[in-house]
Amino acid sequence: MRKFAKISAVLAAMVLALAFVGCKDDDDDDDPSVVTTWYCEAESSTIYFYDDGSVKAELGGETYSGSYSGDTTKDGDIIFIIDTKYEITITDGKFHFDGRDYIKK
Repeated sequence: MRKFAKISAVLAAMVLALAFVGCKDDDDDDDPSVVTTWYCEAESSTIYFYDDGSVKAELGGETYSGSYSGDTTKDGDIIFIIDTKYEITITDGKFHFDGRDYIKK
């Protein structure tokens, strides 16, 4: 009977250990998170700024990707590169780009 109890205890410990090892971490830390999203009120154009320094612009049905530097959460200068270099200045929570006025969502 003691032998059976020891074997049962060892098996139970192994099952518990395998249960913890078998759990997968569901966090996708590799995917960048959106820092700010800016959109144009007059047209359906949106610019997404990500925490890894990348930018995605959906302008007039076309999608462009690039990179940026600066703090998109504050007024000031932001430089982003999509095909060519663009420099924009956020003033009072707004900026003007490509003939469109953008505000933060």
